Amino acid sequence: MSTLVKKRLTGKKIGRGTRNLLTVLFAVIYLIPLYVAVVNSFKTYWEVIKSPLALPSSPTLENFTEAFHASNILSLYGTSILITFTSVALLVLISSTAAYIIIRRKNRFCKFLYGYALIGIMVPPVVTLVPSIKTLSMLGLMYTPWGLLMFYGGAYFSTTIFLYTGFINSIPVTLDESAYIDGAGTIRIFFRIIFPLLKPCTATAVILMGMWIWNDFLNPMYILGSTAGKTITTGIYNSIGAYTSKWNLVFANVILASVPIVALYLCMQKQFMTGLTAGAVKG
Repeated sequence: MSTLVKKRLTGKKIGRGTRNLLTVLFAVIYLIPLYVAVVNSFKTYWEVIKSPLALPSSPTLENFTEAFHASNILSLYGTSILITFTSVALLVLISSTAAYIIIRRKNRFCKFLYGYALIGIMVPPVVTLVPSIKTLSMLGLMYTPWGLLMFYGGAYFSTTIFLYTGFINSIPVTLDESAYIDGAGTIRIFFRIIFPLLKPCTATAVILMGMWIWNDFLNPMYILGSTAGKTITTGIYNSIGAYTSKWNLVFANVILASVPIVALYLCMQKQFMTGLTAGAVKG
């Protein structure tokens, strides 16, 4: 084997080793906060203060029991699940149908509509909070769940339609043409043929939108206020307070708030990964 070939093989091994090392390093950096939250949620207050990074000497579930009752977690779960489920369902339905029409029609109006919708990706939802509050106040929807649902629909519509257009663009038009020949209409073709094929993309949209809406704190705090119920984030914030010394309860509340969205990801992770890449290449 020549010296040049040996140098290239050595360079590839070094590059592969460097990439693996960086991957492990970034994984550790991201996992440290999760480790701290999980470990300290099973400790007593004094154990958290004395050794926050150490494993609990005698794990206890009292933190979760106290946090469960103090935060009225079931009521918070109910409000967050209702708002998250309804928002995601509306986003999936409206975005998927709009993306289908945009991709299949491909006229100037649809191209303009698609470009206009994508402008929303460049604008963070926080920037639109003040105009949204003024609009919702004019419509009489402030401090109502309907106002928050309308806000989420406008804030995340651009991202969802972007996901669906990329995926639908990879589905052959011949499927539509065959169904048209058999006498099926546009609505039937979409819901009976196209939408079932969008399962990976829908899983991606459900996880992304569900995670963003479930973890949102600022928008529910302003739009819902204190009269239309509390989501999991605002409810836990109010129960803990802006400042607290009971760090064991803080970590227990964080874990309780994270359980549903983590469970959702674990149930749909296969479709989620497929949906991220399936629309990248046009079929």
